[in-house]
Amino acid sequence: MKHSKQATLDLITFTHQVAMSLHRVGLAGAGVDIKTFHKLGKKWQQEAMQLNDKLTKFALRHKMREFSATNDDHVRELLYETLDYPILVRTRNDGLAAVNKPTLERLIEEAPENKEGKAFINDFIAFNKADKLASTWYGKSDETKKHKPSVGDLIKPIDGRVDLGLLHFWIFPLRARTGRRASGGGEEGDPDSRNSQNWPKPARKIIVSRWRRGQIAICDFSKLEVVIMAWRAQDEKLLDFFTKGEGYIGVAKEFWGQDVKDGTPLYKATKSFVLGLNYGMGTYKLAEDLWYKARLRFSEDYDEHVARTDKERKRYLRTFDGLRRYIKARHREVIDTQQVLSPTGRTRHLPHHGEPARGDGSKAYFHWKHTLNSAINYPIQSFASEVTGSAIVDYEEALLKEHKISYRDWHMALLDHPHAPPCSPVFNEVHDELDLDLHPRSGKRDLEILVDCMRSGRTLKKMVPDFDLKLKVDVQIVKSWGDAN
Repeated sequence: MKHSKQATLDLITFTHQVAMSLHRVGLAGAGVDIKTFHKLGKKWQQEAMQLNDKLTKFALRHKMREFSATNDDHVRELLYETLDYPILVRTRNDGLAAVNKPTLERLIEEAPENKEGKAFINDFIAFNKADKLASTWYGKSDETKKHKPSVGDLIKPIDGRVDLGLLHFWIFPLRARTGRRASGGGEEGDPDSRNSQNWPKPARKIIVSRWRRGQIAICDFSKLEVVIMAWRAQDEKLLDFFTKGEGYIGVAKEFWGQDVKDGTPLYKATKSFVLGLNYGMGTYKLAEDLWYKARLRFSEDYDEHVARTDKERKRYLRTFDGLRRYIKARHREVIDTQQVLSPTGRTRHLPHHGEPARGDGSKAYFHWKHTLNSAINYPIQSFASEVTGSAIVDYEEALLKEHKISYRDWHMALLDHPHAPPCSPVFNEVHDELDLDLHPRSGKRDLEILVDCMRSGRTLKKMVPDFDLKLKVDVQIVKSWGDAN
């Protein structure tokens, strides 16, 4: 795909527009229910303390001289030496036995007869969840500044309000290698910020409207990356399933030849095929996802399951041939040019030394596989961020026109009085989701404007006229971010 010099200039202008709109998202901030924040925070702290005590007593009963639930080496010793679990997965960088959640869940399944171990693992997973909530979202950072500030450190008080604070999310337009957004850190070094995107559901309950008895709207593009992949791969069959048809259920009926219900192993397996193979997932990783996540097993013998997975993977790529051609084209592009272009002309450089010996297990081979997957992934993820960026830019333009407010006055209102802006601000972007704080007077109309901008993608279509789709948007109006599905 060739891009003119003018298109590149347009992309630069668009990038600056998105950057400024995201800056104003940060200025707007999100409302924090202070009472709920403290109630949940103290609950998380208590749960973490009780579980830590339980884990420590378990370790001491099993003859360990010292134990800390936050020390991975102690957990490894207890699991793999004392409790004699098999090592299923090793960390890529240092080759140590893995103790992450997916590996621990696999241990329970591989050795169901180990009742003591199962109880410890379940308590350890629960501790990690409570401890992270308590420290990241509630606790105070230490005075040495070795750790990022917690959410509790970053809530800004509002004069005259003891029930509400503001938490400002700073989102960076070009920091992530995938082309997606990155958040957290500092806006030009100051102020600090926490990641605004990967919040667990319990922590989301603290985010509310800044207006008393107000509501927020969670607006989410429906299956955006799948739609973009189908469009970019020119696979009309896949595109129809996710723009006009039944989505995963339709794909499942086409691929498996039977009706499938949401939540069943076959439905989950279909999602694994669609999402995994959209990004070039190989047979072994797909087989693992089907076995442990989807709970779809083609055979009780794992090797036979892998062999059948390979056949089904190839059949899926024959079924959606545009996807197969797209993957091959991206491989050729990165091999020939050592870079890959997004549909807007944004470039990701992917230097390499060519393909090493196949399957030799070396870091060079893993780097090569990662390079190929990045070549498939980048154009889609990058373009998805352009879609949401365009929606924010278009929303601000249409919103200010509707309310007869200049950009300068809008910017200054968010800068000086973020607790009381004149209309509804977008306060967060989470991948394919835009979050809107609904103004008591104009919220209904403002939401209509945002949804129209998300569906239309007017600014983006000026750069990429071929992207002529009308996108689907799901809207939930809730009292707290945590109430959304």
